Amino acid sequence: MSVPALFDLPDVPLSTAAVPATFRPSGITVLSYGLGADSTAILLQFLAAPERYGLRPDLSDLVVVHAVTGDEWPDSLEFVERLVLPLLRAARVRLVQIARGGPEDADGVVILDDSRQPCRIFAQGPWRLSDELRAAGTVPQMARGKRTCSIKFKGWCLDAWAAAEFGTSSFRRVIGYHAGEMDRAEKDSGIQREANAGAGRTICEPYYPLIHARMGRAAVEAYVLERLGEKIRKSYCAQCPFSGVCASRGAHEERLRLHPHVAADVLRMEYVSQALNERQALYGEKSLGGRLTQDGRNAAVLDAFALSLTQAPHAVYEIRRIYFAARTDDCRKWHGKSCRAPRWWCRQPRTELCAQAHPVGRFEPWCSGHDECRGEAKKGQAWRSVRTVYEGTRAEAEAYVWAMAAKHGMRLEAGEHSGIERAHYMTEGDSYPTASAYLVAAPAGVHDKQRPTFEERFTQLTGRVGTVGTPVRELPEQKPRRLTGGAPRILRAKTIGGVMLIA
Repeated sequence: MSVPALFDLPDVPLSTAAVPATFRPSGITVLSYGLGADSTAILLQFLAAPERYGLRPDLSDLVVVHAVTGDEWPDSLEFVERLVLPLLRAARVRLVQIARGGPEDADGVVILDDSRQPCRIFAQGPWRLSDELRAAGTVPQMARGKRTCSIKFKGWCLDAWAAAEFGTSSFRRVIGYHAGEMDRAEKDSGIQREANAGAGRTICEPYYPLIHARMGRAAVEAYVLERLGEKIRKSYCAQCPFSGVCASRGAHEERLRLHPHVAADVLRMEYVSQALNERQALYGEKSLGGRLTQDGRNAAVLDAFALSLTQAPHAVYEIRRIYFAARTDDCRKWHGKSCRAPRWWCRQPRTELCAQAHPVGRFEPWCSGHDECRGEAKKGQAWRSVRTVYEGTRAEAEAYVWAMAAKHGMRLEAGEHSGIERAHYMTEGDSYPTASAYLVAAPAGVHDKQRPTFEERFTQLTGRVGTVGTPVRELPEQKPRRLTGGAPRILRAKTIGGVMLIA
């Protein structure tokens, strides 16, 4: 089989690095299919001229793999089912649909379908991304620009499936980066080179056909339109915090208007997240709800959200936080990654006066901690405790918050960004460590959770014991994280009467 060389791109400055290891090629090409324009364009190119891309004429050496997050747009699923699946069936191309089996890696990967005659695209598997977010009471995080949810619900599943499918044989992995995404391709190829080197063999060889063809996003969309006769919409999760990148704000809001029930679900998720943390909206401190209220065309979406909020079962959550002081530069320098014997200067930076009066010794700085030597501590790690203290309707939950505020002299205050009312009985101070605590009513479903030593540390810091409200249930027993044993389980699903069974 004639396989394009890794990054064989004329005049394109992508680097290559040979992996000094022998391997046995499987002769299989795996296309990571995300249902969007880029991967659809590649699939159509493979179908139209397989030999041009180093594939067999009958495409028996092509496997299309789709990782199901559970939160794809309905119109993306419908588009692929109606226009793409018939082409796969006609060419007898193998389509494998996989999903996470649960919140832990030990829950394995579930194969929802593995067929050369696929009839539908699965909307969800046993464990959706939104399930995880709702249980945690949060929205996807934009942590330093990393798509951590994509890694967990797509990348990890694809890697686990490939390891079970190919063993020690290598394969060619195709990803739909277009010509405007050279940086992403470079990063992806670098990660794969490191993985190959770490394994001592070639696990797979990345291949980016759209970059080879120098096809940008506009050319990709035009090609799909020409081949299928309809414009394809961008594929991304409805609650994606990168929706400003995946689609323009206007296009994203238009899509929300077309699917008000999806919009209501996302807005309710964001509402819960902001209830538990005012600063944690879908776009950082800027919320999707706030954006939608700026355009009168979104009235139907906001009405659907308001109705869903009213009808949803509610809970009152008691949220307590401990804000620790950050480690200082001196602490990191002298004590490394883990500080097991902290000095006062591990959490409070030494002042300039201290640095001059008490020079660094052979092993570490020394000072007994005079007031003039102690600088201002900076905010470090935060611990959060979530305890459910009441359950009922929305009206009942809000009434409970007001009653508790009156009984215990709490301060009722609406959030600066969300407008959500909270009953505060402890507000974080200006110095660290410090703590905060409040009651808030929000849709039910967030799991009670706190670290094993939270109560002890909270009491040490504040002098308070326990919660103000009475928790409705005991904290779940802390269980050690289950290990995969190095090889995640691969399970197969079977649907009988609309019920998914996993063996």
